[in-house]
Amino acid sequence: MITDYDSILSIGQPWPPESELARLARYDQNEKLFDGEHSKVFQVLLNLFSEHTAEYNKIISIFNFHKRLSTLWADLLYGEQPIATASDDPESPEQKYLSDLIQRTQYWKLAHARQIDVSRFGHGIIEAYFDGGCRLQVVHPSKYFAIGDENGRVTGHMIAWTSAEKKRLFCRIHTAGQIESREYAISAAGRIESGPENVQIQETGIDEPLVSVIENVTTSSGKLIDDYSDLDTIIKRIEARLTRVGRILDVHSEPLLVLPEDSGAFTRTETGAVVYDSKKRVIEAVQNASNPQYITWEGQLAAAFSEIEVLMKQLYTVSETCEACFEPTKLGAQISGTALRLMLFVPLKKVDRLKLFSDPIIRRELQTFSEFELARGYANSVPVEKVSIQWQDGLPEDFREIVQNVVMLQAQGLIWPEMALKMLFKLEGTALQEAVEKLQGGSTTATEAPRIELPPIEEA
Repeated sequence: MITDYDSILSIGQPWPPESELARLARYDQNEKLFDGEHSKVFQVLLNLFSEHTAEYNKIISIFNFHKRLSTLWADLLYGEQPIATASDDPESPEQKYLSDLIQRTQYWKLAHARQIDVSRFGHGIIEAYFDGGCRLQVVHPSKYFAIGDENGRVTGHMIAWTSAEKKRLFCRIHTAGQIESREYAISAAGRIESGPENVQIQETGIDEPLVSVIENVTTSSGKLIDDYSDLDTIIKRIEARLTRVGRILDVHSEPLLVLPEDSGAFTRTETGAVVYDSKKRVIEAVQNASNPQYITWEGQLAAAFSEIEVLMKQLYTVSETCEACFEPTKLGAQISGTALRLMLFVPLKKVDRLKLFSDPIIRRELQTFSEFELARGYANSVPVEKVSIQWQDGLPEDFREIVQNVVMLQAQGLIWPEMALKMLFKLEGTALQEAVEKLQGGSTTATEAPRIELPPIEEA
């Protein structure tokens, strides 16, 4: 956290600040892991074949659990889109405006992208600006610098980045009510040599900064906690073991042929020493072994696979996941929704924790963005006093189980037809009322006894 950004941005100071170097280095490492460039992070993978690094680098096994883990949490949170409401009436001006704001800004799509950053970097950032309306963008955490006071409270946000040539530094400083833009010149040594230049101050008209941050885990230490740090040693071991197993299988697929001395497959020096050609993969037989044969050896693959299995169990435990998160087909098609939730108990508890952190920030964000448009005079903007979020669980629905539960509740008199339709089909407002009327009308017609017309009785 930066307490005096004017001092950090003064002439002669290094950029980035030395206090932020460790954080930025961790971002760079985690991004390489997410992108699958593990050999740039886990040096042990290159050292497995130190004498043949160039030859065997291409066969290193990459187990990109990092990327799958980060997308898992984002999918469970936002894959099944949450529902934001500003009013109980879907036709109210507040609700229509909020739904339009979310759609125009692609808010849930950006929230999904931010959640991936929350997982891999420890926090995710969304910045708002005005361009004919409120616009949003996800900011890479390496460009984000929190501004705080002496008590450790965040009072502002700085978005800063350098040009491709590393010669210019651009800053946007967000505080309550305004955005200040600055530019600086950077020397070849990476220090600020002149500035600020092109200073511009924009009044936002609201009391909240237009930058919002969601953190992964919040503790009293104030440190950023990502999802990768605790897993790196386990994944590094798995990848090293898989790479070794792959190399063993490659060796078995190209065995060495042993031939007798008089086979003609060898050339000798003037001293009589055998010259071996590695491309032929042929060696000379030992004394008294004249029959051609292949040399094979035991690579202890069973032990290697047992170790990998143990490591995978540890990986699931530490990452708060389970096998069902990544291979649901093994569960079978007949598993019930309740059974699935019990199997995913630990991952779902983590999702609940992420919702606990995200919910108040998202509600405040949507209110802030609506106030921003209202202050800038955006057409059709209306005050949004309160926002609530209805979260989904991201799991497939077991409709048969839902029907059974609704029927049981109705039989006990615990719910009424309107609530039953809402539980079954998630109807709201006018659509729900029309469905209730049709259901009641259909029930009345069904209970009427059919009229049977008989021919008149003929008189004798």
